[in-house]
Amino acid sequence: MLHSHRKALVVVWGMALAVVVPASPASSATVGAELTVSATHGPDTFLRVDAPNTTVYGGKLTLTVANRGGGPTDGSTVTVTDTLPAGLAALVNNPGFGAGPVAASGAGWTCTGAATLSCTRGDVLAAGAAYPPITITVRVTNNAAALLTNSASVAGGGSVAPSSSLDRIPVGTDACPNGWAAAKEVVFSPPSGGIRSGVSNPERADGCTLLDAIWAGEPFANHGAFVAHVDTVTDRFVAAGLLTPAEKGKVRSAAARSQVGTASDHQVDNSCQNRVAIKLDDGPSGYRPQTLRLFRDKQVHATMFDLGVRIDDNPAVAAFAAREGHVVLNHTYWHPHLDALFDANPRLVEDEVRAADAAMRRAGSRFTLRGVRPPFGEANTGVTRTLASLGYTVYTSSMISSIDYEPTTTPDYIVNDIVGRLRPGVIFTLHDGPIDTTAGANVLAALGPIIDQARALGYCFGVLDDKGNVTADRYVSSGKAIPQITRPVSYLPLVSEGTPPAPWHPTPQPLEISASHRPDAFAPGQVGNTLTLTVRNVSAAPTDGSTITVTDQLPTGLVATSASGAGWTCTGTATRTCTRADVLPAHASYPPITVTVDVTATAPAAITNSPTVTGHGGNVWVDTTSDVIDVG
Repeated sequence: MLHSHRKALVVVWGMALAVVVPASPASSATVGAELTVSATHGPDTFLRVDAPNTTVYGGKLTLTVANRGGGPTDGSTVTVTDTLPAGLAALVNNPGFGAGPVAASGAGWTCTGAATLSCTRGDVLAAGAAYPPITITVRVTNNAAALLTNSASVAGGGSVAPSSSLDRIPVGTDACPNGWAAAKEVVFSPPSGGIRSGVSNPERADGCTLLDAIWAGEPFANHGAFVAHVDTVTDRFVAAGLLTPAEKGKVRSAAARSQVGTASDHQVDNSCQNRVAIKLDDGPSGYRPQTLRLFRDKQVHATMFDLGVRIDDNPAVAAFAAREGHVVLNHTYWHPHLDALFDANPRLVEDEVRAADAAMRRAGSRFTLRGVRPPFGEANTGVTRTLASLGYTVYTSSMISSIDYEPTTTPDYIVNDIVGRLRPGVIFTLHDGPIDTTAGANVLAALGPIIDQARALGYCFGVLDDKGNVTADRYVSSGKAIPQITRPVSYLPLVSEGTPPAPWHPTPQPLEISASHRPDAFAPGQVGNTLTLTVRNVSAAPTDGSTITVTDQLPTGLVATSASGAGWTCTGTATRTCTRADVLPAHASYPPITVTVDVTATAPAAITNSPTVTGHGGNVWVDTTSDVIDVG
């Protein structure tokens, strides 16, 4: 009987000899399932920045499980484990990086964990086949080493032994942090139009893009010097295989048709390693036209997180800001506490951001990013997950702010506070006329000095991208007249004294609270008296199902012994708090709340009880009443 054989080539004195080698008997591992895991990453080199830069960098790890054995898996659980090396951290709920609600995911896999990730499945894998890959989205920390090693393992499924794989990941320092975004079109005029090349902006392995290299040459002595510089840079990108000769020709043609370096080119040099971004919340307020004029004069684009209710007030102003090249994003419609809305009903969070998006669309403007800045910077895990699932980037990190929302905060304080804390990659937050205070004038007075002082310190200005990072930008005016405020600007119930700039109006409040007492007059030392609090919906529409909160901080002279009402949940002692979340129809009232009180022996001759009702996130619907009680 003949045995099967393998042939091997042996080279002796320059001659190739075929040597027959007997085949090894088939092992149990090759007869049954034999699972292996391979670990790879992308891009080829991960990037990071050195402190104090705050830019976030990400990457992808890919794990693929294959069956190299001679038979299928047995249907038992297959488990893939990956403990991330120091220098990498799991990234979730960031659509800009492609990060979903869990750090690791793959078709058919169930994945959990953060620092150590575990993915499982139990379906049978045929011999020679592979499961769909697992993708892990990671953030690269600023202290990541120059070479990281990721280790993944797989076990189970009837495989004879666990298998592991090592993936060596080079990490480089971004040579052009906060620079021009890769893959965006190479344009030599503002986003609203102008000289377009039709070529995507390529990026080198060191993080520098074609536009980074081009604008690093400014200021240019003349237009010819600019075009010659573009030629030199594009030649290098062609040589590196990052541009085709045809693409180089398109970029050069666009550069030649631009006005860069001509007598009519008055652009500020905006290339530097220390780029920051200005963010304005709560607009468009009555200050917006003046702010737009200042930004045009200073050649700075801002990222504006606008409120839907105020966009609806003056849609032409919001639309102009976007057409002028400012980045206009979502700050919700009514400015509620999103955490409170999520706790009441996650749908309310969706409704808020969708309503603001609808206001943007009604304004007829061009909005390029899907991003939300939660009011007050509040976004718990549930809120972030909800917004990310809708495709919104949630902007909360790398931001510094001042107490500019207080009307008493001076321009000098705002300037010194912001400038003293600038760092490369930082986004600093100010308010375009807060929706619930009378501040705004001092912010407008501070903006010019902040820009001037930042530039004197070597900073330049950019805008936010879909990852929440600062990216490069150049301001070229559209030349269009800046629209003015023509309709009253909405304000929520003010939490500060003063009057907003005209024209303005308070937003209609659907909730109204009334208070009464029994008996008509109280007596010192009397017990068992009652306060009655009633909440009514005075609008023509039902409430939205968010939590309604009645708060009654009892005045001196009264001591509460109980508080209750059908459908209400009441807690507290000196301050009684009662809540409910059911929908209240238009022009209807909730069952009343009865607070039973005793009167102290030293109660004053007149007592004023001032309960408050709030709803829709705790700051949008607010009403307070006063009930004066005679004590004799």
